[in-house]
Amino acid sequence: MVVKQLSQPQLKSLCDVLANSDPNLGLTESEIRLKLGQCFIHSVDKGGYRNEFGYIPGLNKRDWLYNCFANEINTTKSFKKIFDFIENALDPACYTSDGKRAKYKYLFDESNKILLLVGLEIQANGKIHQVIQAQTLDEVDQRVKSLEQKLTDRKIHEEVKKYCIRDYLRKDYHDAVFEAAKGVAQRVRNITGLEEDGGKLFQKAFSQKDPYLYFNLLKTESEISEFKGVEKLLEAIFNLVRNPEAHTPKISWTIDEEAALDVLTLISLAHKYLDKCKPVPYKTQKP
Repeated sequence: MVVKQLSQPQLKSLCDVLANSDPNLGLTESEIRLKLGQCFIHSVDKGGYRNEFGYIPGLNKRDWLYNCFANEINTTKSFKKIFDFIENALDPACYTSDGKRAKYKYLFDESNKILLLVGLEIQANGKIHQVIQAQTLDEVDQRVKSLEQKLTDRKIHEEVKKYCIRDYLRKDYHDAVFEAAKGVAQRVRNITGLEEDGGKLFQKAFSQKDPYLYFNLLKTESEISEFKGVEKLLEAIFNLVRNPEAHTPKISWTIDEEAALDVLTLISLAHKYLDKCKPVPYKTQKP
């Protein structure tokens, strides 16, 4: 649960991002009104009026949104609905079309630049989590842009990012690869319903005589070889990452960023095969 607070300048900067005047980047007024209502935040009066000389516009979007947030905080003494609004605004489901991807990237990156300074981060699933607080703008830029870009350049699978992104962005490459490796085993368990771990799990799931999942018909020599190769790939990941970590103190098992990216790329390849895997029908699976 998020319990952090934002300072007045941080809140103002966040509103400048969310309500950017460029409709291709910021939320439109109608989008803001919709999300305010969905988060049960009162929409304050913008202050516009009409006189004999015409219509006099009220507050711009940025200042209006800031007043809405400030009113909510002053009334409830809580930031909960503010964070609800941010999560709503960064819900990936709202940006599935290609034309909205640039807006999503802008809102995601620029919001995180502010949130990281208070020890928060909105992650790829649209949820805010507590992270190690960034101390400088240089650190913010590095964590938001350059490190994330390296994962993008490598086309790292979203399942890998889900397990490792927090550790990776704070440069804990040791835990990043460890969590990502655990994520592979968990995904196999999710597909098959099996409860084993490591080598036993992969050998049972990919048994040629009695498999628990499949991605081909196992009819030709080529299909059998590929099926067996995926099992060996998963076992190799387990042996490469999980086994050393289980027996070696963290201080003695070091890994730099480049090596971490190599391992994460390998784990990403495994997930691309698991994308094609389906559970064998009629297998007894545990809930």
